[in-house]
Amino acid sequence: MKISIRTIYVTTFLILATVMFILIHFLGVHQISQSLISDRKAALYEEASALSGRYFFNVKSINEFDDYTEDALRERMTSLQVMSHARYFLVDTTGRISIDSADTQSLEGQNFNDLNPTFLDNDTYIGHLKSDSLPSEILSVIYPLSENSNLNGYLVIMTSLADLRSNAHLLVRKLDVCFVLFFLFLILIMVQLYCLTLHPIRQLSQTIREYCTGHFDRSMIHLPFQEYSKLIKSIEDLATFSQNANSYQKDFVANVSHDFRSPLTNIKGYIGAMLDGTIPHEIQEKYLKIILMETNRLTKLTEQLLELNKYENNGILLNYTAFDINEVIRNAASSFEKRCTEKKISIHLMFGSPSFFVDADRDKISQVVHNLIDNAVKFSSTDSSIEIQTAEQKGKIFVTVSDHGIGIPEESLPHIWDRFYKTDVSRGKDKTGSGLGLAITREIVEAHHEYIHATSILGSGTDFSFSLSPHSSGF
Repeated sequence: MKISIRTIYVTTFLILATVMFILIHFLGVHQISQSLISDRKAALYEEASALSGRYFFNVKSINEFDDYTEDALRERMTSLQVMSHARYFLVDTTGRISIDSADTQSLEGQNFNDLNPTFLDNDTYIGHLKSDSLPSEILSVIYPLSENSNLNGYLVIMTSLADLRSNAHLLVRKLDVCFVLFFLFLILIMVQLYCLTLHPIRQLSQTIREYCTGHFDRSMIHLPFQEYSKLIKSIEDLATFSQNANSYQKDFVANVSHDFRSPLTNIKGYIGAMLDGTIPHEIQEKYLKIILMETNRLTKLTEQLLELNKYENNGILLNYTAFDINEVIRNAASSFEKRCTEKKISIHLMFGSPSFFVDADRDKISQVVHNLIDNAVKFSSTDSSIEIQTAEQKGKIFVTVSDHGIGIPEESLPHIWDRFYKTDVSRGKDKTGSGLGLAITREIVEAHHEYIHATSILGSGTDFSFSLSPHSSGF
């Protein structure tokens, strides 16, 4: 089962909020309690030290107090109990309680050793003493009263831990309220983040679904975030590519249908005319040659389609060898001798060196040269010339085929490499072409990781130029 980002977002937020609340509530009580106990312990010990310095600095024994001093001390300890919420005990060396600051349930006369034998052995004591007049859990500070290293008694200050823990819980409850308010604030932030992050993704998803159904006119939302801008730009580029591919597919089907339908119509018409006697037997040879020409045209078109499809699906397998490109050009040019003679076209070979050895697939490059010369002858004017040049520039061998024909409109130059593309000015000239030759030519050149381009002036002619890598061992 797939989980939405929103679910992950909300679940993660709730889990983190719950964990934080538990930590603050329970761990907070413990930490705050420990902190309050530590602070209270230090305060009581400081108070005990102050009382010792004021009342017991020259007392050799607790039992030396006269009645006046003892009453004054008891009154002072009682007033301190009211102010500090702590209970004060003056204890002699045997553990007997001489003075208790409490007015009720006084422990005077009792012995701490009876309540807990190890009580007076500690500086501080946290726990329970066996007395109904004391809280169930206490914090006690035991301050020894001594003079010249002689122990004279103890000053014990005792407070209830329940009060400290109650204060800790009160502080935690205040923290809980703050956390709840902070949690509500985070919810508002989360809603805002959702509107800024996840909600646009849903809108993008909806737009992409529209694109998938062919509705490329749907506009994308635009957001200020850089990451979203890049994503939206990529989706828009993909949509444009898909739209162009869709248009290309429609044009491709239309062009293939047209290029197949025209010769098939001719073949069907001529064969039908022969069968019904419209074309007499004595002149059928003429029309059989036309049928053969149309059949060859269909065969060539089919082979080129299969070749292009193979290149795009599997890539072009190249057999690299070292060969003289000048020789390939001579052989290709000689194969057009008859056609050039018929159109009174002269081919001029202009080689920058007697030989240029290159590393490439000889058969594929021969096909490139043949296609470019065929294109030049096809669109050259009568009584014109074609120049084929080879030259070395910047570590590359460049082959240029130039004609003085009808030329190509500037707006059509970027499209001449597309399948079945024919310019308006070429349609009357190209009766047998399939519109695939230049597409195949570019595929072959780019498979060699080389460069091919065309320049043209309408009415003056066209130049096709491509590069090749020179043979590494020289030429």
